[in-house]
Amino acid sequence: MDTLRAAVVVLRVAEARSFAGAARLLGVTPAAVARLVGRFETAHGARLFRRSTRTLSLTPDGERFLAEVRGPALALAAAASRLGAPLGVAGTVRVTAAASLAPTLLHALASLLDCHPALRVELAFDDHLADLGGGRWDLAVRIAPRIADASLLARRLAPLPLVTLAAPAYLAKHGVPQTPDDLVRHRLVGVRFPATGRMMPWLFRTPSGTRRLQPDFALIVDGSDAMRAAAVLGAGIVQAGSEGTATLLASGGLMMVLETYAPPPWAVWMLRAPGPAGSALAAVMGAFVAAFRRKEN
Repeated sequence: MDTLRAAVVVLRVAEARSFAGAARLLGVTPAAVARLVGRFETAHGARLFRRSTRTLSLTPDGERFLAEVRGPALALAAAASRLGAPLGVAGTVRVTAAASLAPTLLHALASLLDCHPALRVELAFDDHLADLGGGRWDLAVRIAPRIADASLLARRLAPLPLVTLAAPAYLAKHGVPQTPDDLVRHRLVGVRFPATGRMMPWLFRTPSGTRRLQPDFALIVDGSDAMRAAAVLGAGIVQAGSEGTATLLASGGLMMVLETYAPPPWAVWMLRAPGPAGSALAAVMGAFVAAFRRKEN
């Protein structure tokens, strides 16, 4: 005799005050409920219910049995109902992201962490490429025209226009370039990626297609935040993704130039190594997707 199952059935019969009502709660037939209760009573030599054609009530033995098993029976039923249900979002996710994406990603994580107290996120902002296969990072959010590494799972989060910028004071002193060829007479600030030693390219749209420049930079820095800061201080002209420039443009700290030559947009990409995503990683990725979707709408 399955004592635990019988305890749950007895509890349901007592709540419903009928075998038929208990059967509806349990998803079985009234006859099956009656048989199980009858076998349980016979096995233990005690009657749990007084039966009549119109009523069903607990005997003293039934009341005593129900009082002792009610708590465990309810806990058993609740645990059974949770079998196969998704686990709560818990664990640590380590993310590396482009520095200019900090406002959007932090806003997304603030709401996410509020909903999931067991979630932990380590977030490093830099413009360096990271090895996602080495186990240090679970997720990368990067800015690039495309993702050439076929070993990574990549999702495009949003387009990212490239803009050419300078401080008003710099332009007042040195003039405003009218074409990309005018840049040879200007002071330019570029970004070198420390991990590869490569310079971030400067791109412009022309009638014959996208033109790639190899400028003679007066100043080279290792990140987009430093590049924008240098531009605000009048160090020269820069080219950067539009993410992170809205406030500087609105405040008048920077101005856009060569807008008619703006190249095709790059994109914000979310990257991870192949393999299943646990609840924590899936939750973080979902929050980032939603954050960039809201920005586009």
